[in-house]
Amino acid sequence: MRDERRRRRIDGHVSQGRLDAALVILDSWQAESPRDIEPELLRARVELFGGRYVAARTRFLAAVRDRAVPPLLAPEVVEGLRLFVAHDALAHWARTYPHRALLAPADQARTAAALSAIGAHALARAWADAAVAAAPDDGVCRVNRALIHQYAGAFDEARADLDQVLGTPQESAMGYWLQARLRRQTADANHVAVLRERLQRPLDPRDRELLQFALFKELDDLGDTDAAWDALSAACASARARAHYDHARQERLFALLKRPVNAPAAAPQAHTATASGAQRPGDHIPIFIVGLHRSGTTLLESMLGTHPGVHTYGESPRLTAALRHAADYYCPTLIDEPLARRLPQLDHDRVREQFMAEGHHAIGSATHVTEKRPDNFQLVGVIRRAFPDARVLHLRRDPMDVCFANLREHFPETITHTNSLDDLTHYHGLYRDLMAHWHAAFPGFVLDVDYEDLVTDPRGTSHRVFDFCGLEWDDGVIDPARWRARSITTLSSAQARSTVNRHSVGRWRAYARWLEPLRQALGAW
Repeated sequence: MRDERRRRRIDGHVSQGRLDAALVILDSWQAESPRDIEPELLRARVELFGGRYVAARTRFLAAVRDRAVPPLLAPEVVEGLRLFVAHDALAHWARTYPHRALLAPADQARTAAALSAIGAHALARAWADAAVAAAPDDGVCRVNRALIHQYAGAFDEARADLDQVLGTPQESAMGYWLQARLRRQTADANHVAVLRERLQRPLDPRDRELLQFALFKELDDLGDTDAAWDALSAACASARARAHYDHARQERLFALLKRPVNAPAAAPQAHTATASGAQRPGDHIPIFIVGLHRSGTTLLESMLGTHPGVHTYGESPRLTAALRHAADYYCPTLIDEPLARRLPQLDHDRVREQFMAEGHHAIGSATHVTEKRPDNFQLVGVIRRAFPDARVLHLRRDPMDVCFANLREHFPETITHTNSLDDLTHYHGLYRDLMAHWHAAFPGFVLDVDYEDLVTDPRGTSHRVFDFCGLEWDDGVIDPARWRARSITTLSSAQARSTVNRHSVGRWRAYARWLEPLRQALGAW
């Protein structure tokens, strides 16, 4: 009880900005219990709130490495390691933690989700299986394992997990959203009536959004565009009310991103899979795959992943984490204005070192590693300065298709521009302008890859990409059988396993009458 009172007092001081008062309590606590991990974790939190990101991260990782973690604090440890983008430390902790069985099953399931997000897929599955074994009827355990199954392409197993909890008191909106995505719905097999009935109940706004997005997806599958648009409009209106997109703030940020970061004047020399001009011993060659979300980045990464020397890291915050470390500043998004202002003065060697130091649990001996976070297009200037040997692949897609593909998806609340036609138009304009700036500033550093070319001529387009990256190409790179075994932890995890096709080209046209304002605003690209 005494520790609980201390914790509440510290939380109160921190929330009010009284960090010195919080530190006084921590000093007393640690004097009494010098080996207790909890006050050390709380001290790291105080340092983070005080603007000392590097000190906070260093303290947190040392505490997790050197001190015993009681089961009640395990969720806090997992969340902290994720926040600090300590992927190797998280994988090591999860692999060696001796008290997994003492954790609440739901906490084991959430740990599994965290491991899946960093590419530790086998470890994630082990934690997920243990959670379900401990609580086979628990909704959190089943839905989290279903999501991991979906990432791995095990769709039947994912459906089996969902069937255990949907329609029971343990059901969740997330479960219904995932169920809608696992297959194409048909007139004879769909969940439209169930979703509509659930939407009549009192719901948390976020649960309502998930159910509305799920309803849109199923009605879209069925070709009922009128009802589908109504469901999508309701979902987007709710999401936009909760996570507002600030046009002026985005314009200021993108203007800051264009400031020079003293990139090397000479273009990097072409390299092969075994050599590059600026590569250092032990470093891999990064391949940054950028663009707008839903532009085909997952498909291209899957093709690259067929090469034996390429590890596909997926979408990760490793680059922004390296920037935070070099700037000694934390921001919860990819980048914000204060961090953008610091970019020209950063030690970019330190950015590179921090980036290369993270992820060894997954990368192994790969010579090339993909980093497929689409919004890294904002950081091409930093990439050019810190990684002159990198390759940057920019996926372009028809503006109407890519904007509609964003509108129809449920994204994390940190992505705020996808919930209205006006916001999508504005963000697309900023993106297009910034990419033109990067091309002018660094000729030849970025390769544009049109999605339409990738799905119409996958052999020729992939060959051009492999040549640009210095990788040997073979015609099997476009065979989905070559990449079905890998986990794909993105919204495209089901779609990206099918044969390369043009089914998504022109998909917006079914909703043309509602999207006409978007078409007029975007104009010719």
